[in-house]
Amino acid sequence: MKAKQLYKAVEVTVMEIDDLAATLHKHHFFQLIYVLEGSGTHTINNNNFEFSQGDVFLLTPGEGHSFTISTPPIFCLIDFTTDFFSRNTHTDGEEVDLSNSFRRLEYIFHNQHALNGNLASPGDKNIFSVLVNQLINETKTSLPFDKIVTQNIIFLLLNLIARNIQQNIIASSKSHNPKNKVHEIITYIQHNIYENQLLRIENLAAHFGMSEGHLSRYFKLQSGDTVKDYIMRYKLEMVLARLKYSDLTISEIADELNFADESHLNKTFKQAYGKTAKQFRKDYLVSVNTGKPKA
Repeated sequence: MKAKQLYKAVEVTVMEIDDLAATLHKHHFFQLIYVLEGSGTHTINNNNFEFSQGDVFLLTPGEGHSFTISTPPIFCLIDFTTDFFSRNTHTDGEEVDLSNSFRRLEYIFHNQHALNGNLASPGDKNIFSVLVNQLINETKTSLPFDKIVTQNIIFLLLNLIARNIQQNIIASSKSHNPKNKVHEIITYIQHNIYENQLLRIENLAAHFGMSEGHLSRYFKLQSGDTVKDYIMRYKLEMVLARLKYSDLTISEIADELNFADESHLNKTFKQAYGKTAKQFRKDYLVSVNTGKPKA
């Protein structure tokens, strides 16, 4: 499978998709795809999704995808690397603090496949169109602060996607079982994962109007995990995302996610994944650079 590289932090391209561009390939960067024109089928990791004008897709590094064309499509491709999430980015002579950007977008990385293909809700079609066309215009000009405007547009697009994913998960859960609150509890945990006090069992129980024992039993029955185990598993998923997609040190990751220290994070991480966080990051970077997974 052909792998494509990106040598800038962000790149916005308008591209007509022909048979060559439609063949199976993967990226070592994030790619946000907006369908300006055309229709067909988008295959992502062997799953097929119909697409048409106004649809939006997000690919994370390493995902393979291809297109089957019905009507010749034109895409706006928004490609960005891990540098896009750097803690400090210099643009137009000013330093922009992006330290919280990764937190705001984290929901996407863990839940993007909760939606079947298109990530734009019907109510957001117009705003996606306006934002993407403004983004295209910014790339054609050299106006002051164009990089900051570009950055903010991309963050807004990603946050709209994150909101749509969250709303879809909750709506889907309620439609299958209107009385099931487990997804509401999970969403609350995910949104407050940095606040240890809010995630104490007594505070969770009070928030959802349950006794501590009832909430603990209910969560275990519905999710298969204890509350404590779920919180730790989700934190470790966040550690994985940071090791792959951010430039945070392991010590900084440990501090941000309320591990006692780097040693505690490494011990917990190794118990779950069989290697330390440092070794995982090293192996991941090798696989990205070579296109082959590290044994």
